[in-house]
Amino acid sequence: MDDRINLMNNEQLRRCLQRFSRWQQAGPHYVNRYMDIVQHCHNCGTEFRDNFCPRCGQRAGVGRVGWHSVRENITLLWGLDSRSLSYTLLQLIGRPGYLVRDYVSGHRQVSFPPVKALVLVCLFVVLFETVFQVENEVLPIKFDVQKIDAIVEWVNSQKSWATLLFQSLYILPTWLVFRFAPGYPRHTLPEGFFLQVFLSVLSLLLCFVGYWNGHAETVIWMVYMFASYRQFFGYGWWSTLWRLVVVMLSQLAMVTAVLVTVILCSYDEQDIADTFDAFLMIIGALILLTAVMLCVTHLINKRTCQSNKNKETLSNS
Repeated sequence: MDDRINLMNNEQLRRCLQRFSRWQQAGPHYVNRYMDIVQHCHNCGTEFRDNFCPRCGQRAGVGRVGWHSVRENITLLWGLDSRSLSYTLLQLIGRPGYLVRDYVSGHRQVSFPPVKALVLVCLFVVLFETVFQVENEVLPIKFDVQKIDAIVEWVNSQKSWATLLFQSLYILPTWLVFRFAPGYPRHTLPEGFFLQVFLSVLSLLLCFVGYWNGHAETVIWMVYMFASYRQFFGYGWWSTLWRLVVVMLSQLAMVTAVLVTVILCSYDEQDIADTFDAFLMIIGALILLTAVMLCVTHLINKRTCQSNKNKETLSNS
């Protein structure tokens, strides 16, 4: 009897996971509210049959200002209109990589603008911290160097832009490492920017986990990074993991190089003379290691992509 119950529970769990996987991979849902009646544009006087005027772009049905206009403008500001912020955040939590792929592939009307979402989420996080007197700093560390401490203070006071700044350091390594990905082989640097903007929004959302446990926030963030890259680029588990490790090590090397440079610039002439060679060796080693990792990974990806194309050509012939 117990074995039968366990078997039924396992079967139900498997079906739930299958339904969740189908929901993740499903395309965006867009409702086309086409109005097949003659409309008169109050802005330019054009008559048309559509939701928007083809000449000036004003929305159909715009009339006198009323309470509905106040409601529409407030909901538009806070992302509660047709491109709902709440819908986009739900998609970002449940299917982050697929959402980004939908957006960069051209399905823009079903997603809230990512940069605007980043600013609004950051405002909400700052308001939440102010009201409830809690803190979750972007860089919860302190150095004994005045210039670095000033940078850390600015980073912690500007959560949205600081988060985007750190995420932007992933753009170039991601482009080099995942350029020949099977799921999205046309990856470009601007698309990498929007990928990191979405991940910045996700990082700010995880701040609410960090108020409870900072270690849990770090672990969940690593899982989301892995899931986002795997869904977006279409590699397998192991292929995504080692490529993501290369990207993260490259980002860490760039941050370390910047910090070492700031420390070097903050010393006086005597200190610089004593430590210049050591700092130069550290920065040189970091740059060299990063370049080697990226070049080797780039060559591996290029050769793998070419091998897959040759296999497809042979199978088709």
